[in-house]
Amino acid sequence: MDLIEPTDIELIASYQNGGPSQSISDLFVRHLGKVRGMMYQMTLNHADADDLTQEVFIRASRGLSGFTGRSSFSTWLHRIAMNCAKSFLVSRNRRPIGATDEMPEPVAPCGDRPDLQVAAGELDEHIRSALEQLTPKLRAAMVLTVLQELPMSEAARIEQCAVPTLYWRVHEARRQLKHLLSEVLS
Repeated sequence: MDLIEPTDIELIASYQNGGPSQSISDLFVRHLGKVRGMMYQMTLNHADADDLTQEVFIRASRGLSGFTGRSSFSTWLHRIAMNCAKSFLVSRNRRPIGATDEMPEPVAPCGDRPDLQVAAGELDEHIRSALEQLTPKLRAAMVLTVLQELPMSEAARIEQCAVPTLYWRVHEARRQLKHLLSEVLS
């Protein structure tokens, strides 16, 4: 017999009506991977992403009793996540990457070819450095639309801006990345 998974709205309603605390756990576990991935893409650092992911779910648990459903739960949660990430980036003042910062994970495996592994690692470092130079709003636009592959309309709701504004941010982020990576990609 197949059990039907409760929807986000059903889990929220259960929690808001004094249901089992397992409702909130199930809800958060369902979205944990996506939020953690987004936090890494925004911070480019695993420890910071872990800390921010925890902060996102603390804020979400505090605000869940007031969740009204005007947007989907995932949009609401992504908005909290982006606000946490942007606040973090502003507070750390986009410090330059130091030798002690962790290296990003390779985008794709390069098999047994050390030369390709080194080249991929160098490219990843250049991309990471270029992403760090983007403002938090431009980086958020790229993370939401390109890396998280959200529709522009949902990304605009998360960013609380008009869709044309988000299109401009993506365009501007791509323009800046193209300029920053021009020497590497030529």
